[in-house]
Amino acid sequence: MSVDAVLRFLETSSKDEALQSALAPIIGAGDGDVGSAEALDNEEAEALLGERGVLVANFAGRQGYEFTVAELRAVVGLFQRHQTGELTSAEFTSALGVLGAEPEMKAIGHTIGMVFMGIRYDRAVEDAAEKMPQVVKFVQATAKDSGLREALRAILQVGDGDISNFAELDADEAQALTGERAAQVANFAAEQGFVFTVADLFAVIDAFRRVNAGEMSEETFAKFVRMSGSEALPFIGEVSEFTYKGLSYESAKPSSRHDNALQVVRFMEKSKDDAKLREQLQAIIGGDGNISAPSELDAAEAQSLLGERSSQIVQLGAKLGFRFTPMDLSAVVGAFQMVESGTLPVEDCMRILGLPKSAEADAPAIGAIAQTAGRIYRGIRYSIGPASG
Repeated sequence: MSVDAVLRFLETSSKDEALQSALAPIIGAGDGDVGSAEALDNEEAEALLGERGVLVANFAGRQGYEFTVAELRAVVGLFQRHQTGELTSAEFTSALGVLGAEPEMKAIGHTIGMVFMGIRYDRAVEDAAEKMPQVVKFVQATAKDSGLREALRAILQVGDGDISNFAELDADEAQALTGERAAQVANFAAEQGFVFTVADLFAVIDAFRRVNAGEMSEETFAKFVRMSGSEALPFIGEVSEFTYKGLSYESAKPSSRHDNALQVVRFMEKSKDDAKLREQLQAIIGGDGNISAPSELDAAEAQSLLGERSSQIVQLGAKLGFRFTPMDLSAVVGAFQMVESGTLPVEDCMRILGLPKSAEADAPAIGAIAQTAGRIYRGIRYSIGPASG
């Protein structure tokens, strides 16, 4: 279901006489041509915004155009505002782009409703800024805070510490942020009050890469961020361009991809009890093949996992049913190294990697990680009890 489907259906109604003939009695008004703001009269609009909208959405679905009543009403509302001159052509297409960024129409339904009822949009914009994902707030803060930039530069050991937007992020900084230092960056950000996972960080860097590569406009990324909410920033999947009546707009859709840190941890844990896997790992990275926990992962093994052999580890994991990327592997290895060195408590490790905290079936056992009990973290002694289950 999507706004694109609404627009395709409406535009087809202006060209297909058979569709017009079938649609007119369903709407109960007009000639069945509702393909543009100009063709949509007041009676047709009111019918589509009312109970007839359900019938039209049902009819459209049988023709292969799947959309919700909320999506139909949102588009018709924009048509009306464009027709009355309230929205220019540029504002109209921009609004369509925002609609396209929210597949379930939850947030945009509230925003469009506020505008349609004559309530100012200024407050909605202010709320959107407040709900901006923590990871975006963090990267933006590096443009204004020289102390933050200097500390980040020291962690990354490349660049100038300003990663506030796609233009400021250079290739070396991007590589460091998506490598073994990702966990360290996320931990540092949390100390500054910006709490997010390495997956959130990866999503921002990937989006910046898309903008730099010309795959997506900066404006579209900004819309995507506003529509994503405050909990996390999902990876951007498809960036689609759509032309309606000669006017083009662009929208970014969330990817179905999920954070793969749990997959990496499960794979590494398996090396504790699987002799065959240990042998395979030994052949690739050396050591004893046991990389199941921070205390089992020595420096040489970690270095091999982070190097050119990471692609071989990814392939081995895939053969065993564990799906992850070299980037995911690097983040987990970096976090494990911090736990083993005593600079990252286990609880924070799990939060940064986005791992479940429960002892249910979907939670990693990480029993061996509890061997780090009694470590000293910044002068504070802490201990972790054995994992249950």
